[in-house]
Amino acid sequence: MSADLAESKFSIPVDSENKAKSLNIFSFNHPHHASFHMSWMGFFVSFVSTFAAAPMIAIIREDLELTKPNLGSAGLAAVTGTIGARVIMGSVCDVVGPRYGLSIVLLLSAPFCFCMSYVTTAAGFLICRMGIGLGLATFVACQFWMSCMFNGKCVGLANATAAGWGNLGGGVTQFLMPLIFRGMTSATEGRIFAAWRWAYLVPGLFHTIMGVAVMFVGQDLPDG
Repeated sequence: MSADLAESKFSIPVDSENKAKSLNIFSFNHPHHASFHMSWMGFFVSFVSTFAAAPMIAIIREDLELTKPNLGSAGLAAVTGTIGARVIMGSVCDVVGPRYGLSIVLLLSAPFCFCMSYVTTAAGFLICRMGIGLGLATFVACQFWMSCMFNGKCVGLANATAAGWGNLGGGVTQFLMPLIFRGMTSATEGRIFAAWRWAYLVPGLFHTIMGVAVMFVGQDLPDG
């Protein structure tokens, strides 16, 4: 009887805990699939911004006069800083839920994307890359969220799909950022050192938009 009442409350089949029994990647029904899409998109954005420097590194290196060790240190900082952030994110999800956790980390890492436009030293470049890399802690919230929304019959698929699509951001940024850079180069009349800085505003906007969208479109649990 309780299962029948639960299913009548939602437009998709759910179990006794109101978790979805299946994943439909083409569905945007609220709250299960809306949260699924907010989850992977938030994770996707963090990958785009973390690896946004790579396609423009030749220009950035010349502008900031970076050495090979400088580049190595910045690259290492971008991915290692997230280790501690992911541990913290686990506790954040336990206390306030994955929606707040994912939204907060996106909004907190957004300023580092914007500040990249003002970097003039190797130290500043490293700090900004580390701050942006903290956004990869969205992975924890992403996986936690899927476990809250989908039951044992499909949670593995939901986790794998959300994580896989999120990781895709690291590949997409390899052709997305060059396109943005070219657009900014045209807008700045060929000033390439200004263009890469303007280009970094776009990942910052992605973080801000997704951080707000996750907060207001997603839902921590099927019941609220």
